[in-house]
Amino acid sequence: MPANAKHPAAAAPSPVVLFGIDSHGKPKAARFGHRHATLAIKAASQLQLRVLASDDPRVAEIAARLPVGRVHATGRTFVPFIRRDLYDKLVAIAPNGNSRPSASPAIAVSAAAAETKPPKAAPNRPGHWDKISVGDLVVAQETSEDGWYEAIVVEASGEMITVRWRDYPRVRSFVRHRNRLGLLYPGAATPAEAKTPAKPAAPAKQGSPGAAKQEAEPQALPKTWQAIDIGHLVLAKDDGPWESWWEAVPVEKASDSFRLRWRDYPKMPLIERKRFGLALICPEAPRSR
Repeated sequence: MPANAKHPAAAAPSPVVLFGIDSHGKPKAARFGHRHATLAIKAASQLQLRVLASDDPRVAEIAARLPVGRVHATGRTFVPFIRRDLYDKLVAIAPNGNSRPSASPAIAVSAAAAETKPPKAAPNRPGHWDKISVGDLVVAQETSEDGWYEAIVVEASGEMITVRWRDYPRVRSFVRHRNRLGLLYPGAATPAEAKTPAKPAAPAKQGSPGAAKQEAEPQALPKTWQAIDIGHLVLAKDDGPWESWWEAVPVEKASDSFRLRWRDYPKMPLIERKRFGLALICPEAPRSR
């Protein structure tokens, strides 16, 4: 679910943080409150994650930005993926005395270093689906439950496009039909257009109370950013740590600013986005849930 709901545990940093790199090289981490701290520590070895428990204010600051981990009734512990830059900050502040690795910390650190690359020029953003080519930045849907994420085109063969996740270059690339990809505004967004309200929350994989997915009537898909209007279906970026994109519907408009509802989660609070901070879904793409 899109990140817009405040979790009861989000008000205070958790005393325990679990973090590490999964088998595909993707960083993951979560904070656990006092209630689940013991179970989380026990689960760290099985999950091959490191444990960070510290009163250091720097740890508390980063922990407050992490998604809240989930412990199921069966005892299974869920630790979601996080952004690489946030993970790197965790690695940097984890002192040997307070970080208890269940797997070799050298593996996690070396994996982080391997994916840290010098900044490059911003990739091209195509203005139309027919113009998608190698090196372009697009948005691809992982699954309907997991949302959309920014991806880089690595191969174009007719209508079939091979992409890799922009923030997880070590994860295996995959193929999508070009009409199944989302487009970001091709122009340079101003700071005001790029900025969205930061709210501590968690996306769909985290789970969140009281927001059951609901069906809705199909909405029109705008072909250009200038055509976006009330009632259309677009993609809006989540405020959560994964920076995922979700289907959203504008319900109010003031010039180039919109208030939107998440299409599949109408009970969640409305969000505000600028016109050019939204992404487009191809009108020719087959509709699916």
